[in-house]
Amino acid sequence: MSSLRRKSSCEISTASTGTASGRTSNNNYNNPKINLINIITGKEGLVEDDDSYVRLKSQEDTVVLLVDGVKFLLHRSLLLSHPETMLGRMFDENTSRLARVNEEGEYPIDSVTWEVFKILLGYYQHHCLTVPYDANMNDIKEACDFFLLPFNTQTISSENLSSLMHELSNDGAKRKFEVFLQSDIVPKMAESAMKGERECHIVCLKDEDFVDWDKEYPPSVGEDQLTIIKDSELNRFLKYIENREIAKVVLQEKGLKKIRIGIEGFPTHKEKVKVKQHGKVQVKYCYVQRPFIEMSWEKEEHRSRHVDFANVSTFHLVQSEAPADTVEVVPLPINLNAVDEIEQIQQQSQ
Repeated sequence: MSSLRRKSSCEISTASTGTASGRTSNNNYNNPKINLINIITGKEGLVEDDDSYVRLKSQEDTVVLLVDGVKFLLHRSLLLSHPETMLGRMFDENTSRLARVNEEGEYPIDSVTWEVFKILLGYYQHHCLTVPYDANMNDIKEACDFFLLPFNTQTISSENLSSLMHELSNDGAKRKFEVFLQSDIVPKMAESAMKGERECHIVCLKDEDFVDWDKEYPPSVGEDQLTIIKDSELNRFLKYIENREIAKVVLQEKGLKKIRIGIEGFPTHKEKVKVKQHGKVQVKYCYVQRPFIEMSWEKEEHRSRHVDFANVSTFHLVQSEAPADTVEVVPLPINLNAVDEIEQIQQQSQ
């Protein structure tokens, strides 16, 4: 939740301080005096003395939440009216162990800025979050997830529809790719794994794509390691770069490595056959742009890159007094443990 610590661009105005534009910077809340936002009365600003603050927070059914150095004064019953949220659970008698209190009787709330938290409280007051146009929508989305608040068009009101739709699309894309992963991709990965492969290159075609390769002159695309999925819905999903980035994150979370997701040319059928001199045949294929997914689940990739001397040529030339047109070929001894011995030497040197 580190991104929630970034300061939002939306700022609140105060009753006692402010600029000509009606806004105040966060520096005002570094004032030695108590910084307070009274949700009960709607007043915001600085409390003049400690006694008045003590009287305010000692009122019945009143709690103080300390967020990013700013004190929020509100009714406990307001939070309990939404028991499905994290703040509602904090003050519920059955789950009150979730709440921690400081020496002044305040409840510290971490992982969110006070600007974002003020927006979140709109859900408890009006069942809706009013998000300023220049606020960071991703911060709002992450905060809603953390505090268990619904994030949808019924609970979010913002003039910045582009940012709102972007976050909703990100959510939908992650859920949708999880479905594609189980229904289409994992079975193809399993087919490759059953052949002893430890990586997979999948091309996503449309349902109507027709693949007709010449058996005698197939395209040189590594068809022995190529896997094809025909799914127009998956093809359309991967055409958006944002969806491809989300898909990559999901695959990384699943422990896969060397992930590449993009769009490449794929040969569908032969377009022209040309016979050159000396009977050499040249086949021209028709290519279409289609998404692909490449990934690996190899565990010992660092060892696979080592040179295995058992597979290196075991013959070398030896100088001899024999005539110049003859050379004696002597076999070298084969050491099947060459790679392991190299690793032992490296470990000893460390």
